[in-house]
This record gives sequence, structure tokens and C-alpha cells, in this order.
Amino acid sequence: MSILRPQKRDPSQENTVPESDGETTELLPPIRPRKPYIARIKFALRLSCTVLLLAFLFKSFSWSSVLQKLEHLDDGGVVIGVIIGLIGVMLSSYQWQSLLEGEGITIDLKRLINLYLVGIAFNHFLPTGMGGDVVKAYYVGREGRNPSGSISAVVMSRVTGFIGMIIVSVPSLIIWHIAFPQWVVITYGLASLAMCSALFCVFFAVTLLPKFLKGNWARYRIVTSLLEIGMTLRESLRHPQALCAATIFGVLFHLSAALNYYAFAMILHIHIPLPFFLIIIPMVSLVSVLPTTINGYGLRESTFIAILTSLHVDPSSATALVLLTDTQGIFFAVIGGIMYLLMREKKIAGKPAP
Repeated sequence: MSILRPQKRDPSQENTVPESDGETTELLPPIRPRKPYIARIKFALRLSCTVLLLAFLFKSFSWSSVLQKLEHLDDGGVVIGVIIGLIGVMLSSYQWQSLLEGEGITIDLKRLINLYLVGIAFNHFLPTGMGGDVVKAYYVGREGRNPSGSISAVVMSRVTGFIGMIIVSVPSLIIWHIAFPQWVVITYGLASLAMCSALFCVFFAVTLLPKFLKGNWARYRIVTSLLEIGMTLRESLRHPQALCAATIFGVLFHLSAALNYYAFAMILHIHIPLPFFLIIIPMVSLVSVLPTTINGYGLRESTFIAILTSLHVDPSSATALVLLTDTQGIFFAVIGGIMYLLMREKKIAGKPAP
């Protein structure tokens, strides 16, 4: 997870700050910039993993049977599924709005829904899963004149969304764990435990790391990012009402996501109980966070199909369900892209003539 960084200072004032007695106090050394060739190598590796996973996935099923299932979809059922997906977008926007109000930023819900769709567009069409968060934080911070509060709200929307996901999925896994293969239960349990441990360590590390991290250690981007996230978590606890409201909306969002997949599964004649999707979707979300592919493509689809086939679902039906939900995401992304272009045209049209 990464967040926007503040603007750089004047290089002449980077390492020293004048005090009242005329002396200088040495600050932390500047952050070591990421080398371009290292970033290119990482991107090439992730792109290779994405292509390999998608190629393996496309060869593992019959395209004719998948297309046949997609051709005979009920139009009314598809519309209902998309409407449920839009309800999920609205719930996420409500969650975001509650966190922004905790930071003293008041933004209209309609505007937040538009920016949320713009964020989906950036997440789909840029080679990074955090591009949408950066765009949302930028626009809200500029309009609300509180960049740090906007960044905090974006980070905490991820955190409270994860907490809401745990509240929904863990009790469901405890109740229906017998119906799932052992590897699904173990993988999801370890992934959830790892994520909770990471948040716990980052939260408490902000009071310890600054005392020990000196010299070259403080230059690394990952160290400063962890410190920033930990500080955001600690500062957000000063607004418990906003955090509770955001967590409730996070729970509602994951319930709507499960209902969204369940609606698409029904029109594909995949008879899986609704509570099962309360476990499948969070597990796929946790696996897709791994920085091995671009935006989780390939890894997300492979994991979803593997879980469904382990539940005795036909591979072609499982693939059709994945393609249908991916198409819905691309549909929302296209809408967000159109909104972003309209925003830019409106901004350009509003500029005075030179």
C-alpha cells in the first residue's frame, strides 16, 4: 500500500533547519530514489507473470463451451447483477464520505461516486493497482483543501474495508469450513493472519522505528511508507465514530459483492450457496494483492476458477462467471474514463483565454 507523498523541499534546505540560536539541526537524510532500471525490471517480471498465467488459463478450458454459456445469458439477470454492482460502488462511496467527514472534508456523494468510478478506470487501465487511490486523493484533497486528510481517508478506506471483509468472511469460514477443501481454508487463514499481523506491526512500529532507524535505513522508500501508514492509522483513531461508520459500510460492501457474484452465478446455473461467496471473494481479493502480476490479472482469475472447480463447478461455467464479472469491472472503468475526460474538458474550458 502506498500513499501520496508531500512535495519536495528546496534542495538547499533538505538536510538542515535553522534554529533561533543560529545553529542548524540535522534532519533525516533524503529518501533514496527508486532506480529506473529496477522499476523496469520489476514491471517486466510482473508483466511476464501476467501473460503466463493468462495463457495457461486460456488453454485450460474450451472457448466454445464458454462462449455458448455467455450467449444464452438472461438479459434481465445481467441487468440485476450490474445494478447490485452499482450498489456496491455507492456503499464504497458512503464509506469514503464518512472517513472524509471525520477529517473535516465535506464532499457531495454524487461527486465521490464519480471520482470512485474514475479510480476504477485508473486501476484497470494503468499498470498499478494504486493509481485510482492516488487520483481520488488528489482531487478530493484539492477540492476540500486538505490534502493530508484526503490521503488519510483513502488509506483508511482500504483498512476499514479489510476489517469489514474479515468481519464477514471469518464467521462464514468457521461455519462452512467443512464444505471447502483444506487448502482453501489454510490459505485464507494464513493470508488473513498475515495481513492482520502486518497492520498490527505497522501501527505499533511508528512509536519505535523512528528511534532506531537512523542513517541509511531512513533513506529507503519502504521504511518511510510504513511509517506514514502507521502514523495514518494512529491519527485516525482520534475519529472513532467515522471509523465505525466506515467499517459498517465495509461490511455492507462485501455483502453486496457476494450478492453480485451470486446473481451472475444464478444466470449461469452455478448452484453455490450465497454464504460461500462471502469466503471466496475475500480470499481472491487477498491473493490478488500479491505484487506478482499487473493489477492482479491472471492471478485473480486463476484463484477464483481453482476454488470453484474444487467445489465441483464445471470449469467452463467458472470461467464464464469470471469473464462476466471482469466485463462488469471494465464497464465501470469505461464509465469512469468517460467521466475523467469530461472533467478534464470542463477544466480546460473553464480556463481564461491567454
